[in-house]
Amino acid sequence: MAYGDGFLMSSYYRAPLGLTHLALAQAVEAAGACDIDGYEETLGAVAGAVLESAARFAGDVLSPLNRLGDRSPSRLEASGVTTPPGFARAYRMLRDDGWVSLAAPAGCGGQGLPMVLASAVTEMWAGANLSLAMCPELALGALEVLRAHAGPELIERYAAPIASGEWTAAMDLTESGAGSDLSSIRTRAERQDDAWRLYGRKMFISWGEHDLTENIVHFVLARTDGAPEGLKGLSLFLVPKNIAARGRFEPNDIRALSVEHKMGIRASPTCLMALGERDGARGWLIGGVNDGLACMFTMMNHMRLGVGLHSLGLGERALQLARQYARERIQGHDAAGAPCAIIAHADVRRMLLTMKALVHAARCLAYNAAATFDVASQSPDATVRAKAAKRLDLLTPLVKAWCSDVAVEVASLGVQVHGGAGYLEESEVSQVYRDARIGPIFEGTNYIQAQDLLSRKVLRDGGVALGELLKEIEQAARALAVANIKPLAPLRAQLLEGAQRLRAAVASLDTRAGESDLIGAAAYHFLHGLGVLAGGWQWALAGAKAATQPPGAQAGAIMATAAFYAAHVLPRVPMHCSIIEGGTDVLVRALPEDI
Repeated sequence: MAYGDGFLMSSYYRAPLGLTHLALAQAVEAAGACDIDGYEETLGAVAGAVLESAARFAGDVLSPLNRLGDRSPSRLEASGVTTPPGFARAYRMLRDDGWVSLAAPAGCGGQGLPMVLASAVTEMWAGANLSLAMCPELALGALEVLRAHAGPELIERYAAPIASGEWTAAMDLTESGAGSDLSSIRTRAERQDDAWRLYGRKMFISWGEHDLTENIVHFVLARTDGAPEGLKGLSLFLVPKNIAARGRFEPNDIRALSVEHKMGIRASPTCLMALGERDGARGWLIGGVNDGLACMFTMMNHMRLGVGLHSLGLGERALQLARQYARERIQGHDAAGAPCAIIAHADVRRMLLTMKALVHAARCLAYNAAATFDVASQSPDATVRAKAAKRLDLLTPLVKAWCSDVAVEVASLGVQVHGGAGYLEESEVSQVYRDARIGPIFEGTNYIQAQDLLSRKVLRDGGVALGELLKEIEQAARALAVANIKPLAPLRAQLLEGAQRLRAAVASLDTRAGESDLIGAAAYHFLHGLGVLAGGWQWALAGAKAATQPPGAQAGAIMATAAFYAAHVLPRVPMHCSIIEGGTDVLVRALPEDI
């Protein structure tokens, strides 16, 4: 595809296609997705062309608009929300070239390609231009909600336009005073004829209003008359911006009151939405009355994986910027006294290797989750699907939270590599850092993810799912010894020790189960201990594969980075475990007045 017409060519973001292909193959094998009929053939025949075309689109169309969008954010005008120059045209190209429908189900008019392949493309979009990448991201989650919970009329009317990207979707949860605590939602829904009328206000709605498409389909949590208080009284409604009637669109009673002025992702319009200022916003119930939270989580889990992939893209962008700067910036002298680029300095290499090691670990883990999603939804074996679903439950909060925290760490290191130049607005790495900071907040803060992971996904089932993952990590570690890959002996040792320490840390929580706030005090450290360990697992798989390849630059770099991960990143696991076992007491006993 040629994307030069009317767009500046970018000298910046370029998709890491070599590592992407390796990570995809690794994820498919590790998740067992190759057993799905036609899966390997589809990836083999299609993946190369899709990824190369996506890489060109990301680098030549989306990336040049990234800085422009940051400097000229979306704004609210009398006619509605206006997006930055070039965004509407880029979105039309995104839609018309079929990128929105890539992994959408064929029954909805999508292309039905594997989620793992779509995930690699999602990483590219985010690395090139996160603000614009966020707009079509909700389509898959919206389709899953419709397919799982909506009636045939809603599916027939809304699924195909969402799948194609003709219409976009928005998720309307948060209200003033009801952020992460959805039990406080007060938006109300009243039954009227064949529909409902909704009244209330929703805040922090990403892409809640814009000029890219003629319709926006809102998925709104609200309370019906007489509904119970708390989470059990929530219902989910489909509320379109415009309603098709008599062959034309009629505006619904929903509009943006303001667009937030944000630290980052400034081109993405984050809206305060008003529903029912006149006669009520017409909406249609999805699922049953008071089943809203269960329905919404179908969409939410898609979005949580999306946050991890978006964060991964930003981490890769920060790495590219820092590496390029470090190779070009002359400062200081080498051992012979000659002027040198800063990449020759040991601490700069430490920062760059840390960035590279964390980003690729996050990439492999996120792709593994996507491949596991494919198994859970497509395997012909019900037992295999059930097992994959449990693994996906474990990986989803890990991908969302650990990968987004990794992105913030990596972007911060990228600023540091740039030195004073990185702190200037003229430096794109400062934008990457600002954009990345939303990841740990989006779609349930990382503290919520950590609590969910430890309490619901680990302790509730007696640690069975965790135990299976730890055994798989240990198998990958022992395979390094069987293959006699001596440079990775420290990686093997650290993985085996880390798995054992994490088991012991979880066991220590069982002995203290009655302590107030114990889970809350330990959750962060458990998530990060498991995240770092799972990242090491991915490097063990990558290192084992690289050791079988002919000597070359890529195989050598993978082996070197895997060894670096073992020496500089995996030692974080025993630190987190030590805090779980002995450092939570101080936090549990601390009083607000002590702070």
